[in-house]
Amino acid sequence: MDIKYIHVTLIVVSIALSLGFGFWTLSHSYMTSGFISFAIGAGLIVYCVRFIKKMKAL
Repeated sequence: MDIKYIHVTLIVVSIALSLGFGFWTLSHSYMTSGFISFAIGAGLIVYCVRFIKKMKAL
């Protein structure tokens, strides 16, 4: 497996963990942690899309 695909896989796992933690914290009334976790998840999604576009150009 190429290092690029491992990187994308780890980013996708990080997105899933971040969003999952966000939903968990919101269900337990930890609003600040939930919103921060969703913001990090959104940032990781943007990063992943940009990385995939750059990876195709290489």
